[in-house]
Amino acid sequence: MKRVIACIDSSPCINAIAEAAAWIASQTQRELVLLQILDYYPASYHLGEISGVIGFESNAMLLKELAELEQKQSELAVDYSNNLLKHISELIQEKYGITASKIQEKGDFLEQSFHILQEDDIAVIGRVGDHSADRHKPIGTNVENFIRGAKSTVLTVGEKFTPPTRFIFAYEYSPTCQKMMKRIAQSDLLRQLQCHLLYVGDQPEVLNEPEQYLRDAGLDVVLEYRYGDVAENILEYQREHSIQLIVLGAFSHSKIHQFFLGSIATTIFRNASVPLLVAK
Repeated sequence: MKRVIACIDSSPCINAIAEAAAWIASQTQRELVLLQILDYYPASYHLGEISGVIGFESNAMLLKELAELEQKQSELAVDYSNNLLKHISELIQEKYGITASKIQEKGDFLEQSFHILQEDDIAVIGRVGDHSADRHKPIGTNVENFIRGAKSTVLTVGEKFTPPTRFIFAYEYSPTCQKMMKRIAQSDLLRQLQCHLLYVGDQPEVLNEPEQYLRDAGLDVVLEYRYGDVAENILEYQREHSIQLIVLGAFSHSKIHQFFLGSIATTIFRNASVPLLVAK
């Protein structure tokens, strides 16, 4: 069964993550999975920095105290995780009538999540993580690395989520966008939404084929032609028409390629006020 994976942590986005994942599950009949990775650092993490400075007796005493502290820290982290997952599960059950399954692991967030995710999953993650250093950034460090490395489709959300009825797909004539067009036509989620097909450039005829292909697949398609900067036009069009979702392809070899390699990505993530769906 296909799954929607909600990456649960204690970030400001947690309620929006739960809402978005539950909405996707209700729209697509996917299994809803709450995923939490406990990636805290143990108390002994910095031991190597001080073990060569203190005497043997003190070192032995310190090792014992650190082992006890680490055990307590581990127990508290698991208790916190259990309570958080229970709280989110109850909210989803009450509002959507969906019983979510849970996956709880310890270790590095990226390593563990990449191991768990499957290609046909939709992973939902907050745009900023639960580390204080990330909360003032447009996109957290782990989030950016997650988008780059995940083999599944990824939906990023901010602190609020509104179920979308329309999405923007910025098209160019490239193998990546043609592949994306097919993914959209087959998507159990995007097929239900109105597609705003946006082209930025001086050859608007490139939209003829994708428009017909998506219409034949049963999508409601709206065409838009623009000139100038790609990111600015996407954001401007989204604001003008109150589009609730932006769909991006992860890789390409022209302007769209810069989404996760340069200025376009920075501009989109810093200024977009709506969720972004990154399809692989």
